[in-house]
Amino acid sequence: MSIKGILSFVGITGFISILLVVHFYPTIPRSFLGWVALFFLGIPAWVILEFTGEFVLDASFFKRMPSGLRIIVGVPVVLVLMVLALFIFGFVHKVISSVGG
Repeated sequence: MSIKGILSFVGITGFISILLVVHFYPTIPRSFLGWVALFFLGIPAWVILEFTGEFVLDASFFKRMPSGLRIIVGVPVVLVLMVLALFIFGFVHKVISSVGG
């Protein structure tokens, strides 16, 4: 493996670590097991939320609606997605806290 590959891996890992710590802020892992939980639960949680939001809000269902109706339907949908995100963040926060956060 070249120096460029190693530096890329370290940079990407650092970026992902900072991103996850910012997302799950009150819980900062203080042990190796806490960091493992953050990576193995935090990354999938973040990806699932990103793809769910993109899939739902970018659906052709919304694109065919007039703008006023899109707002009326879109606001409750976004609120439901926010509640889902809070539940997922809460679950990941609890797990990280219990194993070493």
